[in-house]
Amino acid sequence: MKKYTIAILAFVVLAIGGVFVFAQKRDAGAGTRGERPFGPPPFALEKIADELNLSDEQRAQIRQTLEAEKTKVQALMETARATHEQLKDLGTDGVFNEEKVNRLSAQQAETTRQLIIEKERTKAAVFAVLTPEQRTKAAELKNKFEEKMRGGFGRRFGRGGDSEPKF
Repeated sequence: MKKYTIAILAFVVLAIGGVFVFAQKRDAGAGTRGERPFGPPPFALEKIADELNLSDEQRAQIRQTLEAEKTKVQALMETARATHEQLKDLGTDGVFNEEKVNRLSAQQAETTRQLIIEKERTKAAVFAVLTPEQRTKAAELKNKFEEKMRGGFGRRFGRGGDSEPKF
C-alpha cells in the first residue's frame, strides 16, 4: 500500500509540475532547484514553451494562472510531505497503531485528492489559453514524456523490465 501511495503522490507531483512546462521563460539569473519545490527545470520549460510556439501574451496568461495556483499547491505539498514523514516511522518500534495509520492514510488521501483537483483546474486553465494546434502538440509532448517515464520511473515500482522492485 505504501508503494502505491508514494507512486500516486510522485505522479501527482510530476503532473502538476508538467503544467509549469507551458509557461515560464528561461531565466539566466534563476536560483537553485531548492527554490522550486516541484516541476521541471527552467531549460525544460523554455524548450516546451518554444515547441508549442507560445506567444508572449500566452506565456503571460499561463504564468499568471500558475502563480495563482502555486501557493495552494505548495501548501498541499507541504502537508503531503509532513504526513509522509509521520507515516514512515510508524511501526518501526514493532507496534502497529491502526488508529493512527487510518487517520494519517485518510489525511494523505484527502491531500492527494486536493492535489489532483488543483492539477486538473490548472491544466484546464492552461489549455484554455492554447490554440487547437497547440493543444494537439501539447498532448503529443505529454505522451512522449509519459513514455519516457514508463521506461525509467516505472521499473522502480516493479512495472516493466525487472521482476523485483528497486528501492
